[in-house]
Amino acid sequence: MFFIFGIKTKLVGKEERKVLKNGFMVKAIISVYKFYFELFFIPIFPFGKKYCIYIPHSDEYYETNYFSTEMPKEYLELCKQVGRNY
Repeated sequence: MFFIFGIKTKLVGKEERKVLKNGFMVKAIISVYKFYFELFFIPIFPFGKKYCIYIPHSDEYYETNYFSTEMPKEYLELCKQVGRNY
């Protein structure tokens, strides 16, 4: 099938930050994605962001969507700080 328009998710940034987990400072990998409305596979304008955080020390992964925010508040604030750069 051929689609004329659609929604595309594009990785715009990835950073490593230190977070406090069980009394230890551990590394967390934060990814910022943007949702784009695209026309003929060309991104036209962004209309939202999605944040993902992965903590390898405890093997935890959280992400935000349009419909649910499963991420704890302290991690969400950290992701929003990183998202301001992109």
